Amino acid sequence: MARELEPKIMLAEWLFVETVDDIRRRSHDPGTRDRYELLGIAPLVRKLLLDNPGLLDTVRAARPDVPTNFRIKQWKASEEAQERVALSYWLRLGGPELVGGPDYPALTKLKQFVGATVGEVDGQALTVREIVRHYAHVEGGVHFGVPKEPEQLVLRKMAPLLLGRSTGQIEVLAHIGSIVVDALTPLRNSILSSPMIDTRMHHLNESGYFDGHWTEVHYAKTAGHLHK
Repeated sequence: MARELEPKIMLAEWLFVETVDDIRRRSHDPGTRDRYELLGIAPLVRKLLLDNPGLLDTVRAARPDVPTNFRIKQWKASEEAQERVALSYWLRLGGPELVGGPDYPALTKLKQFVGATVGEVDGQALTVREIVRHYAHVEGGVHFGVPKEPEQLVLRKMAPLLLGRSTGQIEVLAHIGSIVVDALTPLRNSILSSPMIDTRMHHLNESGYFDGHWTEVHYAKTAGHLHK
């Protein structure tokens, strides 16, 4: 089944699917990714969730019944660390434990997810939004800028210490990316099963794909990856 044409939505659907798939690739096995690959997750997540409007909002407007469940285990200091009152921490970020499994309670509202805690800096909570915006706007994901907030300054000071020897704290982007991909996969699959089409140009072929449509290229590319 396909949906009748709205050119803006058709373009948004294509970009949404490609973006989710790109985040999936970059977030897989983050210990094997270099810093540049991980940094690239930030602008992709920003484009999906934080822009005004984000791609998620644009695409979901045409598919309001498809759920988006963000399963994140919000960061908190361990009891052992809390007891070490004499030890001062500058920066602490969550790792793979941030990613909730399929049975973990989900945040269904985007506002809840981007405000979820993934670490702390100088005793203050760091949220998904702050981490993504820092790597997108300060460290070069989109812009190479000047830190404007205290937490950005701390993260910026840490980065040069890690270049060339470790992906360090930036792996948190991969864990955020994994949560985003899991949440948006039902919407991605809905798009692929019933994409927006132009009935004057796109006709269903014997393989179940629409000739001349972007999904035809997508499936061909996917099949090529599977046979490599």
